[in-house]
Amino acid sequence: METLTLKCEKTRELSIYDFFVVLQVEWLQADIRQKIYQSEKDKKYWGRVKEGKENTILKIAERNNLPNLFNDSYIKTEISNRVFQKNSYPLFTYKNADMKAELEYLDLLFYYYKGSEVWFELEDGLTQTGTVAAYQPFDAFVTVNVAGVHTRVPVAKTRRTAL
Repeated sequence: METLTLKCEKTRELSIYDFFVVLQVEWLQADIRQKIYQSEKDKKYWGRVKEGKENTILKIAERNNLPNLFNDSYIKTEISNRVFQKNSYPLFTYKNADMKAELEYLDLLFYYYKGSEVWFELEDGLTQTGTVAAYQPFDAFVTVNVAGVHTRVPVAKTRRTAL
């Protein structure tokens, strides 16, 4: 009797632990996308992605007795620090150039979506909050409305107040 052996090519060359960490980062990024994307269809899609990653994270954690971002505040902080920058938009990762071309523009557009409340740092170091009045993805500046006054602020010094 002959058997057919199928060899699947791996899409990633990672240890189980590295894969586990990457999954947690990807879960957090999917969570951010679910919150910032505007259409209900996109929100549902990212919710399904998040759910699938969560199930995999929990299975790996249980099988290997590992703490994870759902049950360990230290791990949650470490994962958050990999994604969130101090003063700017989150660091999104993309599996390949096609995914980057498809999502990077939308990630930036929806993160700095018109009407979103943002925190920003002024040249003198003071911080203020306002709402996004205008932003074009990949521009170095975002226009923020503070009490009716529009101010151009560097993207590198502007982040959403809440997600």
